[in-house]
Order: sequence, then structure tokens, then C-alpha cells
Amino acid sequence: MRKSVHQATVFPVRRRPRLRAGGPRPAKPAPVKVHSIEKYSFPEGKKYFFDTNIWLYIYGPIGWPDQRSDAYSKALKEIMNSDGTIYINCMIISEFINTFARIEFKQQTEFTRFKEFRNSLPFRVIAQDIAYNVRKILKSTLACDPEMEAIDLPEVMDMFEQGKYDFNDLLFAQICRAKNMVFVTHDKDFSELGVEILTSNERLVDVGREGRE
Repeated sequence: MRKSVHQATVFPVRRRPRLRAGGPRPAKPAPVKVHSIEKYSFPEGKKYFFDTNIWLYIYGPIGWPDQRSDAYSKALKEIMNSDGTIYINCMIISEFINTFARIEFKQQTEFTRFKEFRNSLPFRVIAQDIAYNVRKILKSTLACDPEMEAIDLPEVMDMFEQGKYDFNDLLFAQICRAKNMVFVTHDKDFSELGVEILTSNERLVDVGREGRE
């Protein structure tokens, strides 16, 4: 008897004219607002999307006091107290896990290759630590994994081909714009992606201020 074959669902993609080399690039979206985390009022019921670096500051492998960790941990509590909602998706979790593991890899001297380290007995303890912290993240968040038809991939690729942006960053920006969420990040790269930002990075705050002047 012939086995059934899984049929993939194909979503329509809006076609755009192909850009010629050296031709005009698409205009980049203007920044919306950049809020300093120290001055932010945390409005009731607001929606947020935390960048991977924020979760690493809160739950990552940091062995010493860090001002940024304190600022973002406090913001997490303020959001929960204000009945705000924090969203997450599988890309953020994947980045958190991989970055956490590679930070631990760089801090040890027994292995020279990451894959050997990941398959070793010492890594099991680290894997348990990572899993413990991911579970804590999941307790504070709701999933918002995007469906492909909700993402404007041609626009993402128009931006990506400029060679200035990380692909995942472009997807995160689209998710925040589509769902009207404040993006919490310490990364200055998001100053040009048209999303409302909450940060303790004063350089990022300054860039947002300059963009509004």
C-alpha cells in the first residue's frame, strides 16, 4: 500500500520588481520612538517584545553584577505589575539557547570545537541550566510565532540585500510593527527599523532623539 505524502501549504508572496545592481535602494522606515528605560512610565496593558540580548541580560550566564541586567530585570517586573504582555517566538528562544551555550563554550578550555563541547558530559549541566532559564522566560511570556503570510518577505529581502541588517532583526521589527508592540532591546541596529523602542542604551536613545529633530 502506498504511503500518503504530506502536502505543504504554499502561501502567496507579493511579487516586486527586481532591483538592478547599482540601482536605487528602497527607502528605509523612519524610527518611531526610543524611550529611556529609566524614564519610562510603563502604561497599563501595553504589549512588548523582548530582544534576545534582553533575555540574556536577565537570565543569561552572567557571573557578576551588571547595571544593564538590573535595569532590564526591573523593567520585566514593572511590565508584569502594569498588566503588560510580553511576547516571544521560537527564533528568540533559539538565539537565547545558542548564545548562552556559546558563551559557556568560550569560558572553558577543555574543548576546542563547540560541537565536541555540546556533546560532552560537562555540557549536560549547562543544558539543564539553559532549560531552567527558558522555562522561567516562558512563564512570563505569550507565544507569537508569525505565520508566513503575515510577514512581508519581499520587503524583508529588500532591506536585507543592503548588507546592513541581520535577517532575524528584520523579522522581529516586522512583528512589532504588525502587532503594535514596543521592542525592548539594547541593540542600536534597530534605530532605523521603524519600531517603538524601550532601552537603557543611552546611545540608542540619542539616535532616536536625533531622528525626531
